[in-house]
Amino acid sequence: MKIAIQGQDYTTALDALHPLTIERKLNEPSLCLLWLSLPANGSLSIPARNTSLAITGDDGTIYFTGYIAVSPLPEYAGFAFEGPRYRIAIQALSDELLLDQLLMPPSAGATGETAGALMSALVTRTGSSALSTSGLTLAAPVSNFAPEPGAPWSKSAGQVASQARAAYRAVNGALLLSAAESTVHPLNETDGSLNLAALAFTASAKRALANDVTVCGEHEPVAYVTEYFLGDGVTTQFYLAADPFFPSSSKATIIDELFNEAQIDQRVWGNPGSGGYISLGPAGLVMDGGNGVDGDVVLPWLDPVEMGGTLLLEAVGVTLSPGSTGIVAGFFEAMELTADCIAGFQVTAAIGTGAVSLQPLIQGTPSGSVYAVNPANQYTLRIRINAPEIEREQAIYRSFGDSGAITYGGNWTSCGGKIQMEVQGFVDGVGGTPVTLYDGAIANLPGSSLVVAVSSLNLIGTMRALNLTNLGSGWVVSTPSGGAAFTRRIGTVAEAAECHVERTGKLVFYTGFTPPVGEQIAVSYRTIGRSVGRMVNTASQAALTAAGLPSVATWIGTVTNPPARSSADCRNAAQAIEQAAAGVSALWSGSYSGYRASFATDVWPGDALLLNAPSTSLDAQVVVRSVKVTYRASYPDLIEYAILFANDWADDLAIKTSVTVPSDAWLPAPIAPTVLANLNNLSVTALSGTSVSINTGVTPPSGGGFEIRRRDFAFMPGEDPGLVARATVPSITFARENSTDRFYIRTYDGSTPPNYSEFSAALFINLPLGS
Repeated sequence: MKIAIQGQDYTTALDALHPLTIERKLNEPSLCLLWLSLPANGSLSIPARNTSLAITGDDGTIYFTGYIAVSPLPEYAGFAFEGPRYRIAIQALSDELLLDQLLMPPSAGATGETAGALMSALVTRTGSSALSTSGLTLAAPVSNFAPEPGAPWSKSAGQVASQARAAYRAVNGALLLSAAESTVHPLNETDGSLNLAALAFTASAKRALANDVTVCGEHEPVAYVTEYFLGDGVTTQFYLAADPFFPSSSKATIIDELFNEAQIDQRVWGNPGSGGYISLGPAGLVMDGGNGVDGDVVLPWLDPVEMGGTLLLEAVGVTLSPGSTGIVAGFFEAMELTADCIAGFQVTAAIGTGAVSLQPLIQGTPSGSVYAVNPANQYTLRIRINAPEIEREQAIYRSFGDSGAITYGGNWTSCGGKIQMEVQGFVDGVGGTPVTLYDGAIANLPGSSLVVAVSSLNLIGTMRALNLTNLGSGWVVSTPSGGAAFTRRIGTVAEAAECHVERTGKLVFYTGFTPPVGEQIAVSYRTIGRSVGRMVNTASQAALTAAGLPSVATWIGTVTNPPARSSADCRNAAQAIEQAAAGVSALWSGSYSGYRASFATDVWPGDALLLNAPSTSLDAQVVVRSVKVTYRASYPDLIEYAILFANDWADDLAIKTSVTVPSDAWLPAPIAPTVLANLNNLSVTALSGTSVSINTGVTPPSGGGFEIRRRDFAFMPGEDPGLVARATVPSITFARENSTDRFYIRTYDGSTPPNYSEFSAALFINLPLGS
């Protein structure tokens, strides 16, 4: 074994009393402990804190590389001819210490990325290039990921790796990421590689076999509500019939960039390209031309943004000089090309004069009104997008059972979106009235997108700030008496909004924007419920019944990571758990001790031990969770491993669980329900004092149709007082009943009993009858 500190050989100084130990834990930094007895008057000095340490075997195996984490500690060893003698205790952490010491900027997370790409992005957010990321190639998707606020790099990296059911490690100046159990160490009784005396199994009575699993998750958006009010010229506050869904306050701010640093922060922004066309200056972001190539001079936010709920993108303090061309403030799908722009402001220059104008760019096509720009003024550009679906990609849940790898989830939810775009001019700091350039919708909104501050063909100007905020699920549309419908600007007064929706279930209009007499107000939002899902392993229950044993073994709890944001997530998590938890090897855990000679390669957490012992009918594969490497000075190397192992149900791996059950979870949950698509594009085509006309936006299922009821979560076949109507065509007209009507609509199919949409499209109508 060779011990190198800052490149100098300290092997001969290894103290004989204390062994060198290396402690490796799954998806955590490794710890190396050793003691040095330095010769008197020798050339070896006491190492300093932060100096490098490398432990290499005689066969070239690299067991540890890292840095001394604390100042070496003296330990009195006795008195010699030279005077008092000391052993020096060394504590070192693996290479990711270099990243953990750096402060990472906050992140609202990313959607639709792979494990390798996410971990590479985490490295980018440290601003360090000390460790190579070429080994971060694992393509396992991680759906939605958000690091814990203030967490060090290694904790966030461990979270990414765990969600992907993978193992990361930092060694020899490089980061590696591989799927769990991708390296298997066979240990066989028949060839002597398995020492049964060194193998011990453990068990816990707190967790046992489970074949009926109920998983609780976070609060989720439920009904798709459109609620109607009537303006009277005085009322500014309207109370909603239900509390609207909002993300947690910590997730409301996604981008808050003031462009007030010395240079572009490439920990959060992509490289703007060569040529120096985009930089920072006293006025903020400076745009100084471009090379005329579409998508070449671009400043994108690094993390893809989930396109769910109500988003407000705001570019503040924008100036544009004559001759400017390009795109300012936009959402892009895939590449940052004009054709991939979902919504953004296209900047064009008139031929000859160079006069600049703005026009909305919707799905790559100029749309809406054209706005002439005065180069002497500043402008704020705003894009509001509303998607009725909040979770666009389901979480992915991974485990491992008797039949191999288990993976559920990761489906994308499609939906359309509403878009409102405006420009507000400022003269000497005084803002004018915002001008709406586009008020419309698109049929298919991508699940995630890239936010681009600027895409310059030849942009010349500045931008003071860029903000992206999640406003919840609310969207407000007004229809004046005898006039056309228009979108109300939602947000804060500072965002030139007209109104806002409060978490407490109230729509508030600001001073000067009170709805006039006869104006019809439509508020769209999602209600709140508790996500829950239940799955049963019928094969396990049948096997237990055949053996004369109780057939049902329940487990009820909460999945904490990956976060279960919806009942669909809960069902996917429950299905992964019930398949793993009912297996023969589900609860395998224990320890094994062996020497390096018994293993073909070095053993790391995340590897698998394949245990085969015919004498006890043992044939199982288990996941290594931790490895303690111990070495005392010897030749050849005599290296001992103390290994702890556990399979997924014995000790949480990719799915983190808690036995806590939320008090508002409605149990028992239905078992593996078949749910139809929700009516998230239902629209009201006519509304009067006597009737309502709707278009569901979808073709009815074979043998089924659409059911309208007065009460939610009461859908069933047959006739009863709660039933309003059933129809087999998308366009339906039905009668109003009172001034506070509540209607719930779901799809049903021809099954017996019928299957329904999981959530209702709801109409809450607070309008007088007969008007």
